[in-house]
Amino acid sequence: MPSVQRVHEALKDTEAVVLLMAIDGGGKKTVQSYIAERAVTVRTLVDPRMEVARKFGVRAVPTTFVVDRSGAVVAVGRGPVDFDSPTLLKYIQGLLARSHG
Repeated sequence: MPSVQRVHEALKDTEAVVLLMAIDGGGKKTVQSYIAERAVTVRTLVDPRMEVARKFGVRAVPTTFVVDRSGAVVAVGRGPVDFDSPTLLKYIQGLLARSHG
């Protein structure tokens, strides 16, 4: 979770948006408590019935999607992702630059 917060902070002044989707069956209250305890400011969507997760084909937790401006999924990571990776940040910055070109 800390690395997601860091990538959110690194990209906050760009057009990139970092979102979390929680599938915790405890629902919104449980998720909000967890997020608040960790001082996470990333916008978090709650999907306790996995309705949205199923539409995206989520089969593992965590799953990471990179979606471009047109709404196309351009990258998927299943399992842990190193959000502190300079390669990942450079990839996202490249997508942002390309969208302006």
